[in-house]
Amino acid sequence: MEVRIYIDVLWFRTFLIEFLVCMFVNLWTKQNRPTLRVLLFTAAEVSAQVLLFVLAGYGVLYLGGSLLLFLLLLFLLFRPGRKRGLLRLFLWSAVASAVAGGILSLCQRKLPAGYWFGAGVCVLALSVMVSVILEERRRQQDLRLYRMILFHNGRSLEVTGLHDTGNRLMDPYVHAPVNILAESAAQVLLPVQESCRLVPFSSVGDTAGLLRVWTIDAMEWEKGRQERAVIGVADDALFENKEYQLILAADFRGL
Repeated sequence: MEVRIYIDVLWFRTFLIEFLVCMFVNLWTKQNRPTLRVLLFTAAEVSAQVLLFVLAGYGVLYLGGSLLLFLLLLFLLFRPGRKRGLLRLFLWSAVASAVAGGILSLCQRKLPAGYWFGAGVCVLALSVMVSVILEERRRQQDLRLYRMILFHNGRSLEVTGLHDTGNRLMDPYVHAPVNILAESAAQVLLPVQESCRLVPFSSVGDTAGLLRVWTIDAMEWEKGRQERAVIGVADDALFENKEYQLILAADFRGL
């Protein structure tokens, strides 16, 4: 029986499967590679596969070459540091390939002739849209979280800080913004109780109160440093089940 293979259909089917596989691996293993990069790398690798098919036909050379090209795609896209990392990526992608290929084959059999291509385009567009939304949410979260190092009296403390644009609390005595630290973390940085200032504040659920405030030697982050930073200490309940221990002032980066 004669079987006709159309180059455009082969390219699109292979691209759709491998792109979905790469996006699954990207999200599942939290590689955080940009969607555009995944698209371009996958398109280039699939084009090389189709060129190999044109030159060598369907056979052992094509199957072996396609496997090597896919491994090269995984390596260039995710850059695993060790052979075990590449093997882990390959195993995840093999499982995802089997699932994606099975679903696509089922669509080709069940959908009327010609409609599976449109369905594939819809799946591709939907996957790109979802991945871009997740990527933007992750980027926004990354922009808000900072690795902070606090210095005081020869001690240092590394914490995760949340940039809260709503935190505009000012210390009226030194005219500086107040960053709010969890009490358990403050006990490590300030084991000896020093004299503090009491700064009035108001917040949702607590109309008014007094916050204990200290001025520490410095506060440092990846791209900046603030000398004589003002730290207010709040109850640990404010930070319960949170991934940060410090609430940064709204304009801390502008200091």
